[in-house]
Amino acid sequence: MINDDFLPRNEYEMCDLFEDLLLMKTEKFSSELDQEPKKSELKLNDKDIAILDKAGILNRIFRKWSQTTWLYEGDSKHFKGATPRQELSWLYPDLENGWDFMSVKLAKENGKWKISPRYFSKKWLEEGRNVFEFGLNNLKNEKEELVEPQLDCEFRGFIEWLFHAEEVAKKINPERMKFENDFVKYLMLFLETAPSNIVLNCKMDLTSEKFEKISWELKEYLLWLFDNQPRGQDNYWAVDEVLSNCWNILRKTNKNLVSYEEVIDIKNVIKRFKGNQLLRKSEEVLYRLGVALDKYFLFPLDRYFGGVETVWTDKKAFLSELAITINLLKNNFEIKRDFEAERKFLDIGDIAFDIRYIWFAPPTSFRFLDSIYRYFD
Repeated sequence: MINDDFLPRNEYEMCDLFEDLLLMKTEKFSSELDQEPKKSELKLNDKDIAILDKAGILNRIFRKWSQTTWLYEGDSKHFKGATPRQELSWLYPDLENGWDFMSVKLAKENGKWKISPRYFSKKWLEEGRNVFEFGLNNLKNEKEELVEPQLDCEFRGFIEWLFHAEEVAKKINPERMKFENDFVKYLMLFLETAPSNIVLNCKMDLTSEKFEKISWELKEYLLWLFDNQPRGQDNYWAVDEVLSNCWNILRKTNKNLVSYEEVIDIKNVIKRFKGNQLLRKSEEVLYRLGVALDKYFLFPLDRYFGGVETVWTDKKAFLSELAITINLLKNNFEIKRDFEAERKFLDIGDIAFDIRYIWFAPPTSFRFLDSIYRYFD
């Protein structure tokens, strides 16, 4: 994958690239671009950046940017190109296997906002055993809302959810809650609860019996993915296949959902939606399923446990999500929308325009890393 004529960029150079895009530092490339009349409408000002910093979603944006195939170099059989994360792994091989971890942080330097890297090597993390326990220990010792290395607005809520799940599990069967360390204990609790969270956030009208059945089958399938991923650097699951299988689990119990092939068919989509209520509802559920699969399964494994690599190939989607984010920040999270018109087409506005959800989306591919895979041998 490495081009002999190309020197891989380090974490500081990567941060500079990310900063140039996020803060739109057009002056570095063209004085004419910097003087465009509408530039102020697109560029984040000091107030906007302060809101972004307080919102705690910076690393959600960085996650997707750093795992999108912006680079032409790359020899994966699953997708074309390579991601900034993969380029960094040429310098830091432990990043490729999930032993290293990287975050970014906003701070003011000499009156100007700067994005700086927070790189945690395997040796550094070994003091806390792993990424998760490092963050857990910091959460106990720090009063700040965002703690390293995760630096995410919902990490505290995620931990509180796991604590609650632990209390419930201990009441049911205390013997099952004996693990070698906190990482394994909370990873297993997470895997027990993630499927239910995914199903809950698909917004389907289910009986308790149907909800439990779908959650159980989904859990069995997600664990099957761990058991059946081949070892190796280029062994990825195609998300389209995973989503199709998850959809079939939902559809087996919820008879109102149409086939996966029908719901992803984009031919005459508006006309087809108007004449088919089941198709429209199925599209809404599939959209929510894709977001929920990332938010409640892939993202925590990636950013909280440090055990997954995700890859996106849709660059336009990233730029579209960035535009929505900038719009929300400039309007203090409030933008004018016609909710009634939206619901007549697709009722997904509650997550499509929520700054906490925007950066959750099904990737093109993903793979479990050695740092987490070792527990499934």
